[in-house]
Amino acid sequence: MRHYLYIWHDPAERMLIASGIEFKDVIPALLDADGIVLRKGSAGTASKPAVYQVLARQPLAALAHEDMYAWGSHAWADWQEDCQGKPPASRDLDVAAMLDHRGALGPLPALRSRFLAFAHDDGWYLKLLYAAWDDVAALLAGAIPPALGALDMDALQQGGDGYWLQNGALQVELKTHDIDSVLNRRL
Repeated sequence: MRHYLYIWHDPAERMLIASGIEFKDVIPALLDADGIVLRKGSAGTASKPAVYQVLARQPLAALAHEDMYAWGSHAWADWQEDCQGKPPASRDLDVAAMLDHRGALGPLPALRSRFLAFAHDDGWYLKLLYAAWDDVAALLAGAIPPALGALDMDALQQGGDGYWLQNGALQVELKTHDIDSVLNRRL
């Protein structure tokens, strides 16, 4: 995690926006999934589609050592095995279209996922869509170091304000997708 956390929640969209959370911070919450579907880099175009990978749980820890910031944008969704005990196959699912979607979309039922995430410059901007709040609360409990500050999870769940955590202090902040405006004022 970076040395700060900016975060807000939109309960109606089941969406969390954050800056400061890197992919390596969410890996512990993904270890009870069977794996992730990952798109590195941009979403691609019709003539040059993006590259997608289906990763099982075992190689996820290795991603903590990748320079994901250098990827620019990336998207991922966790997955659970299907009834036959097999990982999702992109030929059976329209995974590419799902991971390219930028609007309000919940986790992917075909993947039996809990999370669908879009990130830009790992740690800079994270849009996390979720199926159940308890999963988000567990993810954040494992990702936010106590030295950063204590986040009021009940207030965050209500979605009224945005929050800034740094150096053990919590401050109310505006809710915005314009992460640059917040970070330019704060850092």
